[in-house]
Amino acid sequence: MSYFDENNLERVQWHCSLNLDKYFANPTRGKYNKTDEYVVTWYENYFSFEKSNALVEVTFNNLTHPTFSNVDGKKYQSFLVIKLPINYLHKIPFGSIWENGKSKQMVKLEEFKVTFSEDKQLTYKALSEDKESHPFEADKYINASYLETFKKDKNKLLIIKYKNNDKSYIVHPLHFFMAHYGYSSELKRILITNTWNKVKNKLLLAKEFKEKGVFIPNNLTRKDAVFLYHLKYDTYTQNVVKELTDTIIFNKKNSKTDYLIRCWHDKPITLSFNGIKLGNCILCCQITGISQPPGETINLYYHSVIKTNKNSKGQGDGEPQYKTYKYTREHELEKLNIALDNVNNLVTADIIERLKLLGKQREVNPIRLPQKSEKSGNSKLLNYGRPENYGVGEKEGKTGSTGIANCFYDVSNDQKIEGKSRLDIVWEHAKKLHKEQNASVEWYTPQCGFKSCDNFRLISLEQALDSLRSYPVIALILRVRVQKRTFFVLSFPAKNNEENSGFSSVVYEPQNIQQFLSSKVDIDSQNENLFKLLVEIISRGGVNSDYVDSKDGKMSSFRHVTANKTKNNWVWNGIKKLL
Repeated sequence: MSYFDENNLERVQWHCSLNLDKYFANPTRGKYNKTDEYVVTWYENYFSFEKSNALVEVTFNNLTHPTFSNVDGKKYQSFLVIKLPINYLHKIPFGSIWENGKSKQMVKLEEFKVTFSEDKQLTYKALSEDKESHPFEADKYINASYLETFKKDKNKLLIIKYKNNDKSYIVHPLHFFMAHYGYSSELKRILITNTWNKVKNKLLLAKEFKEKGVFIPNNLTRKDAVFLYHLKYDTYTQNVVKELTDTIIFNKKNSKTDYLIRCWHDKPITLSFNGIKLGNCILCCQITGISQPPGETINLYYHSVIKTNKNSKGQGDGEPQYKTYKYTREHELEKLNIALDNVNNLVTADIIERLKLLGKQREVNPIRLPQKSEKSGNSKLLNYGRPENYGVGEKEGKTGSTGIANCFYDVSNDQKIEGKSRLDIVWEHAKKLHKEQNASVEWYTPQCGFKSCDNFRLISLEQALDSLRSYPVIALILRVRVQKRTFFVLSFPAKNNEENSGFSSVVYEPQNIQQFLSSKVDIDSQNENLFKLLVEIISRGGVNSDYVDSKDGKMSSFRHVTANKTKNNWVWNGIKKLL
């Protein structure tokens, strides 16, 4: 029996937004039973590549039927192996329990904390290098029937051991990689799937400024600044990362790549993790916290997320501001020119990290770059009906002139807008939920409120876009009430009229609906708000897994892919991830 089979282990509730059903349905090894429970036990030591992503083979032991008998009458461990994108791994820790493609429980683990450095207390050794005396006591973790095969594993495990202490702490290299190499899972994907030269280009490491500093690429966050700074200026870090990327990329065709995940700096590292005791060793199952290396203040350069209002008073130099123009024609019209830069990190709310920061936080100095000169030809005034009732966005805001929600005014559905046909499909899919799931479905705008008629209206995003960007110009907002819960759906048109292009749609479950639709919108606050979500998504240039994760289980996304299945409902695909 394996560790998870023979022990009557206590479970705890936890939430994971992933649905792995489609991956379980096509395992690399083993047989999948949808009604059985499975527990994550291991990551294999090699990558396969699919398009621009790296896939990792993850082992799941069957908890419902832990063993099976072969024709020889002997009992063997029942498990399956599936390939998953590497940027999923932080959501799939050892000990997490999965049923029907989802995980809502995990084994209760003990918490530990260790401190080590590259040249102290740390060694790297694979089980295959020392099958008899390796400090990882695999016989207490793996079923005896599979033990000899498991001992051939070539993952170079991190072994942390102190003098005068017989305990060894075992950390899987991919656990360490996901926690140590920056914050964003997108950053890990870039490092694993690109050559060193492409890594430098994608991470904008060649971008120079008057003083040393970094510029955060789109789809990464400001929490990646420390790693990127060292990768740009620290030769030690460059050598470590270059060696890793070269080893993986130049051995893509090998079935098992002998890579090493080293510490990317030589300063002491403190790790906290949840783990299990196996004799004289402790196996890390999930890293919960990590320290940052000490060093000089990091200059973080960024373009202003919202254009500066030169006439505003009482605002700090580093605060985002609104720029307002007023025109008077037949009706008083108000043009709000809110420019959002491609770099999104300074407009989004702080991510609620499951990975805690241990020790002292590295000081980061945000420096706003001068705004690019505006070309009058890129600005145009859109006529829209002046709202009579402001459900969201009263005429007050941080500048004292207008609320941010006012820039999201109504657009009639009969206008010709590129890619809008996708939104018609989203609405049709949402309406089907009324019959299929007994759901209440309505579209929403600040002027009209909630309506269920087919002639839905859209929200214009044109005045929330940078003058150099043109997508998305509109959004469809839906409210779906099902199973006594309320969800909001934010959908965007196809880009360039291409079926699978553009932003994914978002499903969000607010905890406080009144606050979510409040007229008082503060970009910098932690409060949830519909229009702040729109600003965040536009400024990020889309929706990725890091952004979804930052909402702590309240958000999911869905793509707009036409499937052969007759009952493929896009909106329900997103909602059921949160149920």
